[in-house]
Amino acid sequence: MFHGPKNFLITVGCLLFVAAGWPKYIEAFELLVGGTMVDCTQPENVPPRSTVAASADAPGAKPKFRQPTYAILRASRPITLDGRMDEAAWHEAANMGPFHFTWWKSGKKKQTVAKLLWDDKYLYVGHICQDEHITARYKNHDDPVARDDCFEVMLAPDPSRPEFYFNIEWNVRGAYIDGHRANGPKKPSVPWVAKGVRIVGTYKGTLNDDSDRDESWTCEVAIPLANFAKYMKRASLKPGDHWNLNLNRHGGDANMQYSQWSRADTSKPSFHTPHRFGRVTFVNSPALSWNSR
Repeated sequence: MFHGPKNFLITVGCLLFVAAGWPKYIEAFELLVGGTMVDCTQPENVPPRSTVAASADAPGAKPKFRQPTYAILRASRPITLDGRMDEAAWHEAANMGPFHFTWWKSGKKKQTVAKLLWDDKYLYVGHICQDEHITARYKNHDDPVARDDCFEVMLAPDPSRPEFYFNIEWNVRGAYIDGHRANGPKKPSVPWVAKGVRIVGTYKGTLNDDSDRDESWTCEVAIPLANFAKYMKRASLKPGDHWNLNLNRHGGDANMQYSQWSRADTSKPSFHTPHRFGRVTFVNSPALSWNSR
């Protein structure tokens, strides 16, 4: 992790900053240091890549919804899907921030590190899921992965139609389901198949054995942009384009928890709340110019 005194001091400084100013980020940060982050430096003149608008709520008032935002970096180097998130492009991407446990009642909160990247062909999703009891029985497309520990992306590729959205949900073994709500969350899904989705996962621990304690599971996912091309405002993505998007986790046999990047507003668990999705912006990676300094 350390490559000389300068990087050592940078890393120590970043850790102190996190500990002093962002206590709620510590658990996710510790996961990130385990193998998906070199240091905390960020190129100059680059806007924050994962933010939530800050404003004070009146005492006793219900917290106002603050739509999270995230800048998806264009991958500066090829991504090899091996479930490890150890390519340079993942190091350059920002963590999207700790997930919200919107409907939490009891049990240990299993935190998540999530990052997104893109290139001309794919949207990449990389995540590390903290989990002491990993459930993953299914292996095939359209298997009931919601019964396993699973991760989901929901996205609206045209922000002017926020209730026209898609979802893809997978487990660490690469089983996945896909859905499309063309008429909003209150109407049934319409037939749609996400073609060419590639999922590679790794895990620390054992699968489907709650007698021991596991650590985490990690996936790298490549979703072809061609699946959404005819629904976007133009056929190919350009820097500056926006999507509405959310990331969700749930499932498993032991300590089943619901968590998500952008908090829903329902009294009972439901991820189908497109009006509460976050906003992502596709941007060029600053890595090449930064590394050449």
